[in-house]
Amino acid sequence: MASASELPFSIKNVTEEEDTVLKKYYKGYTRPFVRVGPRGYLLTPGYADHAADIYNLEVRPDDRWVVTFSRSGTTWLQELAWLVDNDLDYTTAENVPLSKRFAFIEYPTQASDIKKSTPNTKYKGLPTEHDFTDVHTLPSPRYFKTHLPFSLLPPKLLDAKVMYVARDVRDVAVSFFFMHKLFRYFDDDVEFKEYWKLFKKDLLFHMPIFPHIEEAWRKRHHPNVLFTFYEEMQKDLRGVVDKVCIFLGKEYTSEQKDALVKHLSFDNMNKSSADTQKGNDSEMKFLRKGKSGNWINYFDEQMTKEAEEYIQKHLQDTDLRFPDASS
Repeated sequence: MASASELPFSIKNVTEEEDTVLKKYYKGYTRPFVRVGPRGYLLTPGYADHAADIYNLEVRPDDRWVVTFSRSGTTWLQELAWLVDNDLDYTTAENVPLSKRFAFIEYPTQASDIKKSTPNTKYKGLPTEHDFTDVHTLPSPRYFKTHLPFSLLPPKLLDAKVMYVARDVRDVAVSFFFMHKLFRYFDDDVEFKEYWKLFKKDLLFHMPIFPHIEEAWRKRHHPNVLFTFYEEMQKDLRGVVDKVCIFLGKEYTSEQKDALVKHLSFDNMNKSSADTQKGNDSEMKFLRKGKSGNWINYFDEQMTKEAEEYIQKHLQDTDLRFPDASS
């Protein structure tokens, strides 16, 4: 077994002021939250306990990783990648949940200090059956899901195939808000405008979002990285299917690809989802609307202006641009 590598990044407690704010919203955590690395990714106290374990995970060349910022199309890309890589085995896909097919690497680190589990009272079953503690026991090929940025993952990550999907941060903000309600991280009386202030200040799990995306964007030309956009998947899913097939070295007929696109339609994915829902039109469900540009229904005029300035500020030194959802 290879010797463990030292972490090349720092892990520091957030400021007392930040921790006070965080504990107002994220209940059940007694230890300080942490900022990780030079970009200051905000993570739970439990992450610090296991950062080295995650960083030193063995990477196998036939591993498949889906890496995303939360609420960016993770589930959609997981289903697409797994089916392409497994000879379009719809029977298994329909009978074995993604929570079993993919290991959610850092999931245990999100547990609260009090309940020792993440808040998921409205969610049937755990979000994963495997994580960093037992993936070494899984047979190849292994499938991984993570919301950690590239810099916090194993240094040999790109020896494996890595797929990343990015989404307009305004749509992420809306979907992330409802996820916080669904998993009971936030109380029901927390309004979106109040949450938006936390988003802008990077006072939410895994924030800041732009460095997270940019880390993957800078690696997009690597032969073992496939970078795509949620908006691209929505506008031209067939085109993305073609890209994933090429990336994973799989060949299918035009008819087979058309059938896959049909399977991956939002309505079909939503219908087959085992997630607990409060109603077909409810915002409080894991797979919500599957629409790009839906953020406009939640941002008032002032928030819209703030979002434009926020995006412009973070994109000014990069060539990263999100596709226009309206075109």
